Amino acid sequence: MKFLLIQLYQTGDVILTTHIPRELKKYYPDAEIDFLVFKANKPVLENNPNIRNILTTERKGGIGEMVRIIKEVRRNRYDAVLDFHNNPRTAYITFLSGAKYKVCYGNSSRRIFYNTPCQNLDGCPGEIKLSLTQPFIKDFDLKKLNAKPEVFTSAQAEKKAGEVLASFGITPSDFLVTISPTHKRDTRRWKFEHFMDTAKHLVREHGAKVLLTYGPGEKEYITDRLTELPENIFLIPQLNLSEFAAVIGRAKLHIGNDSAPHHLATAQNVPTFIVIGSTSPHWVFPSPDHTYANAGLECQPCLKSTCRISPDIPCMTDFGFEHIKEKLERFIKEQKSRL
Repeated sequence: MKFLLIQLYQTGDVILTTHIPRELKKYYPDAEIDFLVFKANKPVLENNPNIRNILTTERKGGIGEMVRIIKEVRRNRYDAVLDFHNNPRTAYITFLSGAKYKVCYGNSSRRIFYNTPCQNLDGCPGEIKLSLTQPFIKDFDLKKLNAKPEVFTSAQAEKKAGEVLASFGITPSDFLVTISPTHKRDTRRWKFEHFMDTAKHLVREHGAKVLLTYGPGEKEYITDRLTELPENIFLIPQLNLSEFAAVIGRAKLHIGNDSAPHHLATAQNVPTFIVIGSTSPHWVFPSPDHTYANAGLECQPCLKSTCRISPDIPCMTDFGFEHIKEKLERFIKEQKSRL
């Protein structure tokens, strides 16, 4: 079987699809599995032993780029195209792919472009994505599958990660905590001062070395709010996505919003503690190594980009470090007991 998996973006959504090749290979050991993604997100798929080829396209390529990628897909003569993205662009690519099985979610509003709709499964995002594997797995049983994402870093990226940490005097024996305080949506971004209160507590009470991280174009969000960095709290330098993933993978604990760094940590077996605002707790992988805290307001999860309660966004503003402290301490204690 020749499979093409499509998830163009966001980075987190691409990461949350990385287990699909592994799970398909359990039933089709000789399968050739390719992945179509925006070029910017290619690094999170590289070095994956279950992916044969990574096809890339550009976000703003226009009709010429659309024609090019459709021709490339058709040349590869896939047996099945699994469209996890399901937007107009990917629907057209799938429809014109020439594949025997054009697979989509059963609740897709674009089912006309596909011939193999699948029942939507419940669960965490990784389990929901396994919905599209149902036509190809005999006696499908979700309990027998593993929805955990996986990311593989290169030796070059690992070397760079080691250099970054060494520049801060961080050693492998240190209790390294990565904190990712940024997010493009206000309703999903815990207040920066709450993250800093958390970081200072970890340094003071646990002897942690804390590394603040950010994505492209987000550095100023941190630097505009800090006149100086407290002792043993560091700001990550600008890195490419592969190097960034390698740094996240060195942490003993990741704390942040529900964003791509959270999923990078999960994919590399780094315990995560996530503060959730407008989104659902289902985005946290179901495991003792991954947990979350939220304000528990009646309006959560609203799944909105703007707050209908107040422009101050109570679930992200009024919910401070003192509200997560007990749960965070318990989580750290549990993690240390497993070492």
